[in-house]
Amino acid sequence: MKRKVLLQLVVPLLSLCVLFLLLTMDPVRPSQPQKLLEISVLFRQSDASTWSVARQGMEQAALDLNAELRFLTPAGEDLAAEQRELLEREAESGTNAILLIPSDREALADTVEVITSAGTPVVTLETDMSDAGASVCIGADNVALGEVLGNAALNGAPEGSLVVLLDTAAGSTGVTDRMEAAQTVLEAAGRQVSRCRPMDGESLASALERTLTVMRPAAVVAFDAADLEQAAALLSEREDAPLLYGAGSTATVAAYLEQSTIVSIAAQNEFAAGYLAVSAAVQAAAGQESFQLDPLEFFLVRQENMYEPENQKLLFPVTR
Repeated sequence: MKRKVLLQLVVPLLSLCVLFLLLTMDPVRPSQPQKLLEISVLFRQSDASTWSVARQGMEQAALDLNAELRFLTPAGEDLAAEQRELLEREAESGTNAILLIPSDREALADTVEVITSAGTPVVTLETDMSDAGASVCIGADNVALGEVLGNAALNGAPEGSLVVLLDTAAGSTGVTDRMEAAQTVLEAAGRQVSRCRPMDGESLASALERTLTVMRPAAVVAFDAADLEQAAALLSEREDAPLLYGAGSTATVAAYLEQSTIVSIAAQNEFAAGYLAVSAAVQAAAGQESFQLDPLEFFLVRQENMYEPENQKLLFPVTR
């Protein structure tokens, strides 16, 4: 009898509890996939292989932040003209944001200003274009990096000797800023400076070979990874090779550093640069018009310290 009464009391009470819970819960709705943000990434040269680690960082950020990347590379010789066309096309297509590695900030300034004014945010990597309306630039302090490379070359070039600077930038970029800063340091310290610039249709390797035939430099300095790789490939085969310094931290550069073909490099975390660039583009697409980020740290790495823990992270990044 008691059991029967207990059941008569408990069952209705449990039913009321269940009904109360159902009334307080939101009705179940079918989940819909969140729309991906579209980010267009414009490289500054047709061969983007030296950006491979940065690209891995970009792809990881896209995965973490629900974005879809479209990678675009210029194919012809007039890089600035092609980048202008790509910028205009991507803005017209309705991309949410553009991540630009500029080939010439002066040639692209008007286009960047027009598309950002029309509502398509632009984030730059390596070269600052905030004056033209870009939201932010991700990269190291190029002047400081150039000064560090200039001071490094002083150690291998006696006073009065010649230092050759590899000058392949088609226009005004962060790479140009590095070169000009290094030249200022070298000339102030009593070194002669000559710029090695390829002629029309000439490769950097051919231009450097020609320069070495005419001149006897004590040192050569490269200011981006692509130039550093090409210079190292050429100098590794010469018995009378000058000392080589440069910027960049690709696997190829690390191999030449280990072989002593390269004396020292200024290296930054390329994976982090790519990740931060996409993260900034996502923020810009969300409506954050402009914001400030500190320049990325860079470090001078030599053969004797390349396997220290912090430098290993720069040269041999572990990606997910």
